[in-house]
Amino acid sequence: TLRLGAVGGTALLGVKLGHMWINDDLDDIKYEFDRLFYHFARKEQEKKKVVVLGSGWGALSFVRKLDPSAFDVTVVSPRPFFFYTPLLVGSTTGVVSPGAIIEPIRDNVPNCDFLRVHCKDVDLENKKVFCDGDLELDYDHLLVAVGAQPNTFGIPGVDKYGRFLKEIEHGRQLRKEMLDIIERAEVANANGEINKVKQLLNFVVVGGGPTGVEFCGELSDFIRQDLKRRYPKIAEYFQVTLVEALPGLLTMFNKSVGLYVQDHLKNQGVEIKLNAMVKEVEPEKVHLKTQEGLVDMDFGVLVWVAGVGMRPFTRALCEKIGKENGQTDRRGLVVDECLRVKGTRPGEVFAIGDCAVSGKPPTAQVAYQQGKYLGRMFRLGREYQISDPQAAPFKYCHQGTMAYIGDSAGAAEIDPNAFIKLGRSSVTDHFWWRSLYGDTDQLRVMGPAGFVVWRSTYFSKLFSSRNRWSVASDWLRT
Repeated sequence: TLRLGAVGGTALLGVKLGHMWINDDLDDIKYEFDRLFYHFARKEQEKKKVVVLGSGWGALSFVRKLDPSAFDVTVVSPRPFFFYTPLLVGSTTGVVSPGAIIEPIRDNVPNCDFLRVHCKDVDLENKKVFCDGDLELDYDHLLVAVGAQPNTFGIPGVDKYGRFLKEIEHGRQLRKEMLDIIERAEVANANGEINKVKQLLNFVVVGGGPTGVEFCGELSDFIRQDLKRRYPKIAEYFQVTLVEALPGLLTMFNKSVGLYVQDHLKNQGVEIKLNAMVKEVEPEKVHLKTQEGLVDMDFGVLVWVAGVGMRPFTRALCEKIGKENGQTDRRGLVVDECLRVKGTRPGEVFAIGDCAVSGKPPTAQVAYQQGKYLGRMFRLGREYQISDPQAAPFKYCHQGTMAYIGDSAGAAEIDPNAFIKLGRSSVTDHFWWRSLYGDTDQLRVMGPAGFVVWRSTYFSKLFSSRNRWSVASDWLRT
């Protein structure tokens, strides 16, 4: 029986390893051999209960790495789908449809239970999760991956009069509101109210990071390619204004990239205000503090993409654990090098993604790698490492940063060391690299070539064949 089981298991393993080879997931092959060995070596034992809070990048990459024969997994989230955040901006202008970038949770992780509810509280002592409808869930291991929410920094009026771009619903709402405002401007122009037209057609974007820059790029394309042709009578009044509190755009990139993007957006007709801090937002006016003094600006839509902060659930959990137990950061749950929440019993509570303070930037790339790392730690035969103080820490491999900047152009910084391994040395240490690119460790690709890198990379990372087909169809249609 064992011999026949081993033959069947080896055949199934071969199929899975072939899938991993195709998807360039070679790091997991070693773990699959370990899993097969422990599957036949271990005695039958009760499955441990794992509760995952969230349905984003970190949560899904974690669940997809778990062994369903070893863990009873329950995913809890008010959102029944995963959505591809890098293409969210494109959904606001119709480059991609919202349905093309979402994938149902039950299709992505069929070997776990999914409950569409809000999590209200956690009993860390008795290991219970409390959800809406008086639902209680027991857990042996809890993963908090609830993400973050837009951060208004306490600025008056932002919550009420600003529009955010963090969830799929935000993209739908923003698109509808922009189109409604354009129709109102057409009516105002017919009525001779030119000042009203100028106010309505000024789209203000607050935040000079990748999301803000990409939205300005997409919006300038939308205005130039569609709106000016469909609304010729008000075409001259369209205006996009980008407001950034820092002295430059895309500060996570090299300074030369930020300057290139700044010049490119100006050529696209985007007005850029640097060193400008928002002091207050009123229904149709924003008050800015600039180096020249206080400035008032009228707007039709104000899009706030200036940063993220803790969700109320994350804040409540931090307060429950307490500052005396290590939760001293206002950005999220403080975790150790193995993503274990400080102040909780070792190996019970973990946090990844935007809700965790791990010293890494709050990006989808980080969350995805954290989920994969933690899923491998949980794999069959490696449970002992979950609470081991000497366990191998999470190591982030930064592959690069990219942004679309409009007019079929992009800006990309790629780390070649993340893709090419030359023994113990790195690619950028070699003489031929230094002779071509100097002392930099990053490969910078801008303009149309950067756009090709941006699109091809994000297309290859889409979760399912349905997503790829839908996004490709939308891009070809556009």
